Amino acid sequence: MTVDQSSVPHYVVLLNGWRPYVLNVDRIVIRREASRLLLAFARSHGKLEGIDGDEWNMFSDAQDLSVPERREARFYALVMGTETEHQLRLLANL
Repeated sequence: MTVDQSSVPHYVVLLNGWRPYVLNVDRIVIRREASRLLLAFARSHGKLEGIDGDEWNMFSDAQDLSVPERREARFYALVMGTETEHQLRLLANL
């Protein structure tokens, strides 16, 4: 059974004063809240980075982020590309 990539969390975005956003591979919001397990996985698995690249424009526009909000926002990448289908299914359930 193939994993539906659009349902697998690929990014957790942290914005000041907001609950974390969970995004899929296309940086589309799949949940507006991250579980404690998913946040713990993100913190232990990745490094916190800014969303200042062009690839983040669609997310920033969709969420109507101001320039200061975008500067302060950070994300964790959850998927590195070497995961098995089983690992991706587990990640989708966090």
